[in-house]
Amino acid sequence: MKAGCPKTHDRDAVVVAHIRQIEREHDHNYGVQKVYEELNDKGIIIGRSKVQRIMHAHGIKAQIKSKYKPQTTKADPNEQAFDNLLNQNFEVQEINRVWLADITYIRVGGQWCYLACILDLARRKIVGWALGNRPTADLACKALKMAIVKERPAKGLIHHSDRGSQYTSNKHKDLLKEHNILGSMSRKGNPYDNAPMESFFRLLKVEHVKKRSFATIGQVAASIEAWISYYNTRRRHSALGGISPLCYEIRRNSPFNLSA
Repeated sequence: MKAGCPKTHDRDAVVVAHIRQIEREHDHNYGVQKVYEELNDKGIIIGRSKVQRIMHAHGIKAQIKSKYKPQTTKADPNEQAFDNLLNQNFEVQEINRVWLADITYIRVGGQWCYLACILDLARRKIVGWALGNRPTADLACKALKMAIVKERPAKGLIHHSDRGSQYTSNKHKDLLKEHNILGSMSRKGNPYDNAPMESFFRLLKVEHVKKRSFATIGQVAASIEAWISYYNTRRRHSALGGISPLCYEIRRNSPFNLSA
């Protein structure tokens, strides 16, 4: 802590109060590293090891409900897949150079609904999403259209997905072609070729969905919209050096960024 602070007990009490506030703000999903980063950003200069000791002493820890097993969508053997242009090269710095896409499922009542997402690889930001009762090509196209309208990407953007029938469909291929977007697809049955997208779905499931129950698809939509907004603007991401997608975007677009 900075010099001139009150007694150690009082200083620790202040830190504990801030840590509990951080945990509430982030739905009790932050471990030691992210809490440490939050504290220092708030001007509370403290070592990581001390944060760890305080959290342990007060029983404060991330509340992760369950693990997430990656899933791949069902391929259509009669449809032609794109080559794998990405080839697990996830070290992309240019915004809107590579988009990743996938579909996952969420329980609502006694049934399932399906969430299609588009993730910009450089900033790990969700730029498009759509929710529906069936995992169709229309759903995948709806998410892609949202991303195109919001981001207006330049010609040559790579869109990478698995070989699910939604993405090998003529409807989806035609949409890519219409907007000069290059299609790329993972090897058959290999979720690691789309690892950052799988990582996002894992976060969504274990940090948000598994902690809640939904009675209607409208409840799911409102909850997902709020969480994606939080994820894009506030949640720290280890792949971005411990900052949020929005913070990365601001820094990347800064006139003082010599790497841009």
